[in-house]
Amino acid sequence: MFNFANFYQLIAQDTKLQPWLNILPQQLTDWQNAEHGDFDRWLRALAKIQTGQPDNVELKSEVSLANNDPLAIGEMKKLENLLRTFHPWRKGPYRVHDIHIDTEWRSDWKWDRVLPHISPLKNRSVLDVGCGNGYHMWRMLGEGARLCVGIDFTSIPRAV
Repeated sequence: MFNFANFYQLIAQDTKLQPWLNILPQQLTDWQNAEHGDFDRWLRALAKIQTGQPDNVELKSEVSLANNDPLAIGEMKKLENLLRTFHPWRKGPYRVHDIHIDTEWRSDWKWDRVLPHISPLKNRSVLDVGCGNGYHMWRMLGEGARLCVGIDFTSIPRAV
């Protein structure tokens, strides 16, 4: 399961967000315990991806990360197979260690059309309602946003 302790500490420092600490931890616990057909499979795949700080992160012109030294061929194949676990990717595209992740929707095109019409994001806090996989939040961070929080209806437990 995800550990949100760092996130809680971050919002505790923001007087506008502090009140959420009264209900958000329980909501996130409920979300993690909700039934979702692929969630356990996704968590297992995430656990297999080697973590570490990449040498290069680009969020302004695209969403990509890489190291100065390329991954070995075996590591690249393993990573590519793990990333396929999350297929289909809805919004993007992404580039992870020179692996291009193509997506159903070209969110970069939408971002390029929206960006000239929004207020500068430098040092701002942003709530992305309907964030999907978070593509636009990465781009907002690339524009200097201090904090981006996303919520998406598709991940909220609901009765049908």
